[in-house]
Amino acid sequence: MILTCPSCSTRYSIDTASVGAEGRMVKCAKCGHKWREYPPEDLPKQVVQEVTPEPVQEPEKAPEPEAPAPEDQGMSIEQMTQMRQQRAQQVETKSRRKKSIFGWLLFILILAGIGVGGYHGRNYVVQFWPASAKLYQMLKLDVKTTNLLGLEIHDLKTKSILENGIVRLTVTGRIKNITGEEQPIPRIGIQLVDSNGHHVYSWSTSIEETHVTPWGEIEFSSSMNQPPEEAKHVKAHLIAPKDLMKKPEQDGESHQ
Repeated sequence: MILTCPSCSTRYSIDTASVGAEGRMVKCAKCGHKWREYPPEDLPKQVVQEVTPEPVQEPEKAPEPEAPAPEDQGMSIEQMTQMRQQRAQQVETKSRRKKSIFGWLLFILILAGIGVGGYHGRNYVVQFWPASAKLYQMLKLDVKTTNLLGLEIHDLKTKSILENGIVRLTVTGRIKNITGEEQPIPRIGIQLVDSNGHHVYSWSTSIEETHVTPWGEIEFSSSMNQPPEEAKHVKAHLIAPKDLMKKPEQDGESHQ
């Protein structure tokens, strides 16, 4: 609503609702002139339904003098403008809040969709992105991989001890089950190589345990005396049974 001062013709933009159905005294912020402003004629007026209360029998009392009606001091145009700005800010704040809530809900739905799809379709994910198998295995979710044994060798370490002039080499590590099913433990192949990666010496060993529990692990240790001097590194792998038709070097191989 555009309000114009009758004295100095200064124009103001105010909220129509702040004028009220019966009009309001306003004051020009520039010249100080006061006048009563009425709402536009096309503004719908509120209809008030009068209800006549039923008479209540009470003792007659002397009529009391009526209190003088408070003088309508009016509202300055600055105050009316501030009210209009405050209402606009409230509307904008509510709109931003709704957009923020909608954005978070959409984000949560997208994450939930990715999670559900990644869980039920994990074998397809691993097929197109093999590196993701490690992530699923960390979460203890069974996936199909090229490792048919379902076992891996981790933390391969070596230790050399000199006893009575004889060098004793000990190789230790952990056999980890990367599936949700119990897996049998095959024989372990250990290979010594030189600084160029060429084969120097190898042997195989087995441990007392025969199976690894789902997502479990078993430690192993194997030793030999007088390893060749040219041996610089150690490799270990699990020897797959013949019925798997898989090369030993591809099953849970580890290097040190």
